[in-house]
Amino acid sequence: MRYNDSVVRARKSLTKAGLDFIYLEYGSYTKGWRRRLALKMWTGWPTFPMIFVDGVLIGGNSDLKKLLAEDGL
Repeated sequence: MRYNDSVVRARKSLTKAGLDFIYLEYGSYTKGWRRRLALKMWTGWPTFPMIFVDGVLIGGNSDLKKLLAEDGL
């Protein structure tokens, strides 16, 4: 989501770690909610960002930070 601080922080963390990633934006808070709702229902994850590694949902920004710390990236 365009104005979500967690999304911005996740992107910065991935960039800082030197990892390649694909960022998909599905609107802002008022636009694109149908597509976001479909993602939430499909994944069962209620918030954004949704971070996938090799096609598997690992969670959100806090989960990404834990994974980066554990792997020493």
